[in-house]
Amino acid sequence: MTKRRKRDWGTPILLTLSVHLMAFTLFINHRLFSLWEEPRKGDFVTQLGGIEGVDPNDAKEKDEGAAPGPAAEEVQPSSASVSEMMREDDQPQPQPLPERTKPVENATQSAATDTRPLSERLAANAGGSGSATVGQSPATLPGGGATGSRGQSRRADGLRKHGGGSDTEDAVEMGLAWLAKVQDHDGRWDSDGYMTHYLPGAPQHERMAEGVGMARNDVGITALCLLAFTGAGHDHLEGKYAGTVKAARDWLLSRQRADDGGFGLPTDTYRPTFYGHAIATLALCDLYMLTGDEKLRTPVQRAVNYLCDCQGDGGGWDYAQRYPGDTRWNRPERDDLSISGWAMLALTAAREAGLKVPVDSLVKLAGLMREATRKDGEAIYADQGVREFHRGMGMLAVSNLSRRLLGEAGDSPMQTRQRERMSATPPNWKAASELEGSNMYYWYYGSLALMVGRDADGGEDRWRKWNIELKKTLLPNQNKSGPRRGSFDPGGDYWAQAGGGRLYSTALCVLMLEIYYRYEPEYLRSHARELAPLWE
Repeated sequence: MTKRRKRDWGTPILLTLSVHLMAFTLFINHRLFSLWEEPRKGDFVTQLGGIEGVDPNDAKEKDEGAAPGPAAEEVQPSSASVSEMMREDDQPQPQPLPERTKPVENATQSAATDTRPLSERLAANAGGSGSATVGQSPATLPGGGATGSRGQSRRADGLRKHGGGSDTEDAVEMGLAWLAKVQDHDGRWDSDGYMTHYLPGAPQHERMAEGVGMARNDVGITALCLLAFTGAGHDHLEGKYAGTVKAARDWLLSRQRADDGGFGLPTDTYRPTFYGHAIATLALCDLYMLTGDEKLRTPVQRAVNYLCDCQGDGGGWDYAQRYPGDTRWNRPERDDLSISGWAMLALTAAREAGLKVPVDSLVKLAGLMREATRKDGEAIYADQGVREFHRGMGMLAVSNLSRRLLGEAGDSPMQTRQRERMSATPPNWKAASELEGSNMYYWYYGSLALMVGRDADGGEDRWRKWNIELKKTLLPNQNKSGPRRGSFDPGGDYWAQAGGGRLYSTALCVLMLEIYYRYEPEYLRSHARELAPLWE
C-alpha cells in the first residue's frame, strides 16, 4: 500500500508572510518619505469654512474679494543673542488666558452729580484707590489679552463677526513671512537697509526703488513690525515666530536707556524721535498684555513714565526726546497731533495692561484733542512749526479715535460728524500718495475709529462699507511673487517715504488686516467710558 505523502504547509505560509511583510515595509517607507517632503503650499491654515454660525449682515450685502489667496512661506530668522536680564533659561511659561469681565456699564452715569475731584473720580472708575494714577483693575489682568487673546478660537470669532476671512488671513500670513525674512539677525528692522536680505550688493538706485526710510526711525519701525506679529497672536515664548518676536523684543530693550526709560541711546548716530519712543512703548505693552511676561512689566512702566514726564503743557509731544544730561531740551511748546496719536494708543494700552498712567496726562491729552479739532471735524497737524495748522483726513481720524478712547460719548455731535466724513472717504489705493487725503496712515486710524464706532447709530453700515473698500484696496495690491512676496509697495505714501519705506507700508497694512481680532471694540468702549468725566 502506497504511503500518503504529507503536505508541506510551511513553504506557502512563509511566502505569504514575506509578501505581506514587503507590502507593509513599502507602505511605511512611503509614509516616512512623505513626512520629509516640503510642505505643500496651500490655503491659510485657519479653516474658516468649519466655523459655525453666520454673520447676520451677510444677508444684506455680499462682501467682495473673499477668495482665499495663496499661502505664505514660513520664514523664521535665527534669534539674536540675549542680554543677561532676559536669559533663556529663566523664561516664564505662557499663562492661561482667562475670560475677562467687562467694567460696569453705568460706572459713570452719576458723574454729573459726583462732587469728588476729577482725579479721584477717574481713579475710582478705573478700580484704583483714589491715587493720582489710573492703575490695574480686575478687568485688565496682564496675560488676559486686554486687546483680545488672539488664539485660534477668538481669532475665528473675530473674523466671522467683523468681516474678515481666509483671504485676509492669507494676506496677513504672507505679510508676516516677508517681514520675518527681512529682519536683521540682531532683531531690528533696518529702515534703509532691509532690502539687502534679498538684494545683496544692490546699488543705491535699486535700494531707493524698494522704498527707503530714515535710519533714525529704526526703533519706531522695529516696534511697528513687532506689533504686526503680536497683532496676530505671535509672542516670544512659543510658536513659529517666537524667534522673530524675541529678537525684536531684545533689540528694543537694548535700546532703552537705563537713566530714564526712553528708547534710543545717546551714542546713536541718528537719535530716535518721540515717534519711536511712543510706538516702542505701545509694542512692548502689547507683548506684555499678550503673554503676561512679568519681565516686561518694569521696562514698559518706565517707558510710560518717561512718555508722561515729557508731555508738553499743551497736552502733546514734539519730535525731540529729552536725553539724559541734555541741558538744551525744553518741554515742548509745539503739539504734534500725529505723534500724540501714537502716544494716546500707548497710554490706552498701558491702561488696559493695568499699568500706572497719571490722570493729569489724560486730562491734558483730552484738552489737546479739543483744541486741535475744528468745528467741521477736521483737526490740525500741529499748532506751530512744521506743518502748522495743516489739516487732512489722517488727522481727523486721529482726533476721532483719540477722543473716543479718552471717553467722549460715541453719539456726540463731533463723533457723528467725523464718522460721516470718514465713511464718505473710504480707502482707495489710487489715493495712497495724498498727503492730506486717503493715505495709508489715514486708513489705519480710520479702520480703528470706525470699528470702535460700530455701536453708534449707523455704525454697522459705516463699518461694513469701509471694510469692503479696505479689502478691495489692500488685497489686490499685496505683492504675490518674487522677493517682495507678502509686502506692500509704499505707493508714494508720505509717511512711508519719510518714515520706513516698504517696512512701514507692509507692517501698517498687515495691522489693518488684523483688525478683526486684534481689538475687542466692546471692551475698548467700556474701558473708555471710565474717562467720560474728561468731557463734561
